[in-house]
Amino acid sequence: MKKMLLTLMALVTLALAEPVDRTGPYIAVGWGYAVFNDDGRMQAASLDNAYNVNYIGGVFINKYLSVELAYDSYKTFENVYNLNTTKISVIDVDAKAHYPLWNERIDLYGAFGAGQVFWSENLNGITQSDKSGVLRGDVGVGFRALEWLTMNVGYRRYFFTLDHNTGTKDSENNIIYERYKMKVSSVYATIEVQF
Repeated sequence: MKKMLLTLMALVTLALAEPVDRTGPYIAVGWGYAVFNDDGRMQAASLDNAYNVNYIGGVFINKYLSVELAYDSYKTFENVYNLNTTKISVIDVDAKAHYPLWNERIDLYGAFGAGQVFWSENLNGITQSDKSGVLRGDVGVGFRALEWLTMNVGYRRYFFTLDHNTGTKDSENNIIYERYKMKVSSVYATIEVQF
């Protein structure tokens, strides 16, 4: 057992001795745990939190900057008191600033991007769908285990507004819409493969 541990430690030390190349394309897949906040509209406290999966394609411009195209899909947020449900998916583009440490094996990063959120909810048996522009912000840390493999842990937040049908009409028989500010926050982990 001691020999196996010593061999493993020696391999890790050798792997960490050389800086790694931080240019070129990469893909990543990740999982997260999300919290939804809807500016008090549906009493977000009554919504169960949801899990999400995200898919990312990106390219390192250099070791300090990359750009990404990401798709994030959230499992249905369910109301704990009734049958109301909300489903969200997001597609966005973002710029990611990197600060590599320890022979470029540790990567502190921050990202900012914009895209489109697709929203669907079933409220009191009525299904509504909508879409809106969205802003995204990330912070996190990555560990490059191998030259081509990085594991990231981070925090992501989406900001968007939606106009929703209130189910009422004005005096001219037009449907009344209300605008709500919404946020989805996610703690996530990704596995990233660089080519």
